[in-house]
Amino acid sequence: MGIRVRVRIVVGERSLETSALLNSGFESDEPDVCIPVALARRLGLWPPQEVRGEDAFTAGGEVTLYVLSAQARIQLLAGGEVKSEAACVLVVNPYVDEVLLSDYVMDELGVVALSFRRGLWRHASDPPSTVRESEKPEYW
Repeated sequence: MGIRVRVRIVVGERSLETSALLNSGFESDEPDVCIPVALARRLGLWPPQEVRGEDAFTAGGEVTLYVLSAQARIQLLAGGEVKSEAACVLVVNPYVDEVLLSDYVMDELGVVALSFRRGLWRHASDPPSTVRESEKPEYW
């Protein structure tokens, strides 16, 4: 099943809410959030005026990712409130159809995985007895 959380991506005056998949295999030294081309378009970021391409090894093989220069923030939403927020780097992968959170961003947002198979998680500020269920996937 995997764990998906509700997030809001904010770039300047534009924002968008969607679900995001926790991808523990998406290891990063920066607060990277991988987004599909369609979502980048919706935020007015695609096609970009300025972009840096990087080759990356993914579960699907080697691909070129496009690192956007836009200043962005990501908010973790739960129970109708913003649980946490962090600056992030938006990376466009033309081969994905949903938002993917890197290990770095998961830590920054305080997401605690309880069960990937059952899609259960909690926020670091939640009491240990709190168990949240995964969001439904949103494909772009």
